[in-house]
Amino acid sequence: MTCNRSQDLSYSPVQACRKQRARAVKKRWILTGSTSAVLRQLTVPMLWAILALFSADLIELYFASRLGVEELTAMSFTLPVQATLFAFAIGLGIVVATRLTQAREVEELAAVSLIFTILVGATVALGIWFNLLPILNLLGFADFSEREKVWEPLNTYMQYRLSAVIFFFLIMVIFGVLRAFGNMRSAALLLVVFAGMQVLTSAVLFSPWVGSELSNSGLEKLGIAHLVAAVTGCIWALYLLVVKENISIKINLLSTQSRQGFRCLFRLLIPIVSMQLLTPLAQSILMAIVATQGSDAVAAYGVVMRLEPLALLLPMVLTTSLPIFVGQNWEANKALRVRRGIKLSVLACIVWQLAVSLVLFFGADLLGVGFCQKTFVSKSIELALTVLPLSYIALAATMLYVSCCNATGRSMIALNVSILRLFGLSIPFAYFGAYVAGFSGIVWGLALANVILGLGLLAYCVLQRERLMLSKQAAI
Repeated sequence: MTCNRSQDLSYSPVQACRKQRARAVKKRWILTGSTSAVLRQLTVPMLWAILALFSADLIELYFASRLGVEELTAMSFTLPVQATLFAFAIGLGIVVATRLTQAREVEELAAVSLIFTILVGATVALGIWFNLLPILNLLGFADFSEREKVWEPLNTYMQYRLSAVIFFFLIMVIFGVLRAFGNMRSAALLLVVFAGMQVLTSAVLFSPWVGSELSNSGLEKLGIAHLVAAVTGCIWALYLLVVKENISIKINLLSTQSRQGFRCLFRLLIPIVSMQLLTPLAQSILMAIVATQGSDAVAAYGVVMRLEPLALLLPMVLTTSLPIFVGQNWEANKALRVRRGIKLSVLACIVWQLAVSLVLFFGADLLGVGFCQKTFVSKSIELALTVLPLSYIALAATMLYVSCCNATGRSMIALNVSILRLFGLSIPFAYFGAYVAGFSGIVWGLALANVILGLGLLAYCVLQRERLMLSKQAAI
């Protein structure tokens, strides 16, 4: 095995070769190791990372709820915007990781990728910054009764969040690169550092010793905490990339290779990010539907949106680790290992979702009151946490199916299933539910949409398996 050597004196060819050999060993282990052991090692570090990331978001929403129901509602209106930023970050991570793992000159492409990330982040942040109020009004903020009261602190909060976009995008891009290189522990640690710093900074700013000395509003403090965490996490991410992965960042922007790198990244960005943006777009439409039921419904829905990723934690993590296992074994024609890995993942998700459903069913009232004392809001949260979790079993299976389709090159099937779930079932059922029974109808509509799609995919997979068996018998 040959290793690319850099002329930079700070770069160690010996260390680089060791890293490349380690990546090759990791790839062979994915193809030959015990299925359960491989999936466990790919999944467990990411479990803690994603748990930390979404827990930090949930804690941020909890701090907002302590400020008052108006602040909680205002924050809920921004969740589709934040989901859009997250989708861009994930898409960029996929694009850059894909190019870096295929490139020969990793160092120059790494520098091109980081500059490309900065340019995209700045463009997205500025676009939202100058159009924030029209965007929120489309989501129903214009009909919010306390709009004038919370707009100024909410606007300042979002300015801090948007100022952190470039740093956050760099974190998620380097996170994707580390995962692509097989360094799961460092990737997981990166998100834990970012989330931990956000929670720690929020706790300090809201403490009686520091908070009383600051003139900032509560929402502004949450924005400051996110910015501090993003800057700190970005510094740590660059350290992991340059020092731990031995990737020296060097670039000549005028070189042919750099220009080709920019063009290739841009071509990959559009389709990948477009697919990632389907979920934020659907969430925006759902938020507009919920807003027709009043500001209290928006507050309740905002809490449910932040609790949902934690309820779906294991399936979400498996959608990042299972494609690595499935994709590499599929390319190596190891179909039996692929089927075994998918079966183990589905079984683990069923057990996980049943356990989560039980916990949320018995703890729904405590969570509802914990986030808001207002009766309608707390009861709406309690209803959602009682009804939705069981339907997440079907949703988890759908998520795994989509990720496996992407890993095996059937991206159009994955895209069609995602569009059907979001725009063919969830949004129409939520709209009809809102028309019939208000917020409770929305909850039941979303649950029913998950179940129908899950049962439909199950029937489709059974029919496909029967057709495959009949074709094999006919061939014999």
